Amino acid sequence: MKALPARPGAQRRPILVPSAPSLHPDESAEGADVLLEHPGALGVPLWGALRDFMLWVHTPAGERTALFGPGAGDLRRAALLCLRDEPELWAPLLTLAQMTEAPGRADHGRLVHAVRSLARWAERRGAPGTRLAFTQAAALALPDQPAAALDAARQARDLARHAQAETWFRRAIRLSRGRDWESYAWGFIGLGVLYMRAGNYPAARAVVCRALRTARKRRLRGVTGSAHHHLFVFSSDAGRTHEAYQHARAALHAYGERHPRLPALAHDLGCFWAEQGWFSRALPVIQAAIPLLADTSERVMALANVARASAGAGDRETYESSRAEVMSVLDDPAFSAIASEALVVLAQGDSSLGEWARAEAAATRAVSSAGERGEGRIRMVAEAQLDAIRAARVIARSGRVQESDALALEAEALAEDLRASLTRRALQAAAAA
Repeated sequence: MKALPARPGAQRRPILVPSAPSLHPDESAEGADVLLEHPGALGVPLWGALRDFMLWVHTPAGERTALFGPGAGDLRRAALLCLRDEPELWAPLLTLAQMTEAPGRADHGRLVHAVRSLARWAERRGAPGTRLAFTQAAALALPDQPAAALDAARQARDLARHAQAETWFRRAIRLSRGRDWESYAWGFIGLGVLYMRAGNYPAARAVVCRALRTARKRRLRGVTGSAHHHLFVFSSDAGRTHEAYQHARAALHAYGERHPRLPALAHDLGCFWAEQGWFSRALPVIQAAIPLLADTSERVMALANVARASAGAGDRETYESSRAEVMSVLDDPAFSAIASEALVVLAQGDSSLGEWARAEAAATRAVSSAGERGEGRIRMVAEAQLDAIRAARVIARSGRVQESDALALEAEALAEDLRASLTRRALQAAAAA
């Protein structure tokens, strides 16, 4: 832990900032993910550049002059000759190679930009471990910037590196307290998602409620919408339907029609209705949301839910096409963060149509994937689903969950509002194109 000094004139105790975590507790060497994802000639210069930069970051500025031996820059540049045809990769690696020639005079901003460029390259190449390694390196070089810590936290969370993610989230919270209230609130929301995936609902609810209080107090409308959105998910999972609708309506109001997370809210409401057996209500809402979802993983997850809802509604053609599209991408590491949940959802759809062999295969794979990634909540659901499949019965109720007249009216009004908002949004996007 280290202490950040208080601002001039401030009368408060120093804020203790958690030290940054190592890149991965299971690695035998820092940056080993880079070598695993890029074996051979490509991985060596990437790994070497990361190690050089980390050594530079961890060395006090006044002691960097003799950090590398004579001729280090020439050796690094010679190793890059094979990458001249890849300027997107070669240019940032060249910047890091030049750093070894005069480390005491190296420009901090240029080096961080180079490292972030390598992280973006890794994202486009579908190399999540490499992306995280360079993202964390950039965050370590920017020790006072909560946004950099949040970026590292989210990526670590999506790779199921829970201890790393929690440390980065708490670091971001400490760094932003009293300085950047938006990042402060996002840090608590990020922790809430992390705890929810691990199956710790009380902790998840507590930290997201804290984010909501901060967002309201600081009038952060977008963060307020996100907090209500997550609390809707928590409430629906806990069976508190009336409370869930209150949070959904509040999220819809806070987001407004132009917010990028509105389609995700529509998708999550559709999933909730499918869980309740209201497939005809769920299916058009999820389908309307898919073209507006910016994230590819979210679109794949939405397609899995279309498969499930269409199976429940007896629409086999839509079920078959949606299921096939989801299964075709789940082996891609880029979708590892949603694979376990998508498989559970597909297994539920399979069960609705009596496709027991498919259902058992999907649920078995979901149990294994969730166990490997430490996703306690998903693993519990997948195991229950698998037990039900093996007993040749559907885990979800075949009939609809009963609703009071008031709840039914509220649900239908929400569905109509969402469909109308998504339709207007799609028309605006088409007109702009």
